[in-house]
Amino acid sequence: MGNQNISDYQYLAPVKNTNTHYLFGTSGYDDTESVSVLGTNWGAYPSRVANPDVTWETSEQFNIGIDARLIAGHLNVNLDYYIKTTKDWLVTAPVLATVGTGAPTINGGDVKNKGFEFNLAWNDMIGRNFRYNIGFNGAYNKNEVGSIPTDDGIIHGATNQLYDNAPEFYRAQNGHAIGYFWGYKTAGLFQNQQEINEWISNGNGVLQADVKPGDVKYIDVNHDGVINDDDKVDLGNGMPDFTYGFTLGFDWKGLDFSVLASGSAGQKIVQTYRNHANAQANYTTEILQRWTGEGTSNSIPRVTTTNINWQFSDLYVHDADYLRISTVTLGYDLARIWKNKYCKQLRVYVQAQNLLTFTKYKGMDPEIGYGTDGWVSGVDVGYYPRPRTFLIGANVKF
Repeated sequence: MGNQNISDYQYLAPVKNTNTHYLFGTSGYDDTESVSVLGTNWGAYPSRVANPDVTWETSEQFNIGIDARLIAGHLNVNLDYYIKTTKDWLVTAPVLATVGTGAPTINGGDVKNKGFEFNLAWNDMIGRNFRYNIGFNGAYNKNEVGSIPTDDGIIHGATNQLYDNAPEFYRAQNGHAIGYFWGYKTAGLFQNQQEINEWISNGNGVLQADVKPGDVKYIDVNHDGVINDDDKVDLGNGMPDFTYGFTLGFDWKGLDFSVLASGSAGQKIVQTYRNHANAQANYTTEILQRWTGEGTSNSIPRVTTTNINWQFSDLYVHDADYLRISTVTLGYDLARIWKNKYCKQLRVYVQAQNLLTFTKYKGMDPEIGYGTDGWVSGVDVGYYPRPRTFLIGANVKF
């Protein structure tokens, strides 16, 4: 299959006009009138970098599966194993601001997904009136990027995303999952000056120019005594390893009940609700557990007027496994007890949507989709949470 889902003429560098109008001054024609004199600057510039080599994105997929109905039709089984390779991935490659124009669309390498999906569903009767159904489904996926046609084998993520002048914190790189989080590992906070002295004497680097108790211990991965980009590592990604769901329902003499739930495991979320470069920006209440003295915290650093303790690291990255009770419905057909030849069914029901979510994630919603780039997921910048909704309704058949 192919994908040409990009704007037209991406192989060209379109020229954009810059006609700027401005007020030049006023001129008096007589003692009672004056007229504004306008001037215009005429100019043009290329609105993006050209890429004459851009081609279609192609996708190849191999599947093998089983669909079966067993045990007199009571058991449905669906199993599927797949390998999907997307070649010549279409992506906008970031460029330096000094380029002075928009970034080009390039073919950014290959993206391979492989995994399996399954669905098991059972339906049966107990006696003559009680019908029930149970279902469970799941999917496992592994994602990996390769053949990126750049000198370093990397497509870099956007900057200025988490706070002012923030460096990139996600990227696509050969051998890694697409949109993985790239940053520093940490080992807690410095609790006292002796701990700082021992850390440095053991050959570990520090990122802070004037490190103090309450500051973050950034791990010197290559142990060269300096903390820099060479110490940044893969901190996980926003794509779940495993997604799952289950359904349960029954009906008995006009009474019906159903539950729908879903969840996922193995994904990470980057959480930031604050511009740490702005001292007036809002915090969440989690800042109340910040370091204020030895032993008070080993994860939330002391508050300072700089953002040196908030360089992107695993302190931003949170586990986001969850189980959500998505829908619960209870209904009853009143036509069973109210006989009317014009009404075949009068079902009234109550329904709860987004009833409960079980998760250790402290943000508003662990189910975070894709970010601004479209190829990174799991970045929570304070999305409005989905509401819990209670409905009352009726279905009428004549």
